Amino acid sequence: MVSTNDQSEPRIPPQYNSEVLKYLPTIGYFYLTFNSISTIYQACTHGDFSMAAFVVFVYFGYFFLMYCIAQLQALPPKEKSPGKILLKSVIWVLTTAILFGFAYQFSTFIHPVAAVIIYVMAISVSSFLFCLYFFYDDHHQQQEKQSASPCYILRINIFQNSSSSGKVISDSKMRENCARTRKCLNSSKWSSEQKIL
Repeated sequence: MVSTNDQSEPRIPPQYNSEVLKYLPTIGYFYLTFNSISTIYQACTHGDFSMAAFVVFVYFGYFFLMYCIAQLQALPPKEKSPGKILLKSVIWVLTTAILFGFAYQFSTFIHPVAAVIIYVMAISVSSFLFCLYFFYDDHHQQQEKQSASPCYILRINIFQNSSSSGKVISDSKMRENCARTRKCLNSSKWSSEQKIL
C-alpha cells in the first residue's frame, strides 16, 4: 500500500493573487468605517453623546496616527530633526489619548478592579512607547556614533603541507570584500592576524 501523504516532500505554499492582497486594507477600512457609523448611530439614539464623540475621536485619531507613522517611517532612520521629534510626540500623545479613552469607556461598566487593571495596562503601554521613542532611539543613535566603524580587517594566513590545496587570501581581496559589504574600510582601526594550521 502506497502512502498518499508523503512527509518527505516539502509543501509549497499556494501563490496568492496580489490583486486580492492589495485590497485587504481597503476592506479593513470599510469595515472600520461601517462599525464606527453604526456605533455612533446607536449611541446617538440612546442619548450617549460622549460615546459618539469618543468613537469619532478614535476613528479620526486612528487614521491620523497611521499617517504620522507612515511619515515617520519615510524619514531616514539616523536623522535627528525637529520634525522627527514632533512626529514621535504626536504618535505618543495620540496613542496615549486613545488608550486612556478606551480605559475610561470600559471602566464605566466593569468591576472597579478590572477598571484599575485596564488603566494600568494603558499606563504601561504609554510608558513603553515613550521610552521606546525618546530614550531607546536616542541611546541607540549615540551608540552608533561612538562605534565609528563596525568593519574590521581580519587577516588569515593558511599554512598547509601542500601548496596546491591551500588558499591564501590576499589583503586586497579582504579589502574588496569588506568595502563591498560595509563600505567602511577606510575608517576601520582594528586589525588582527590569525594563523590556522
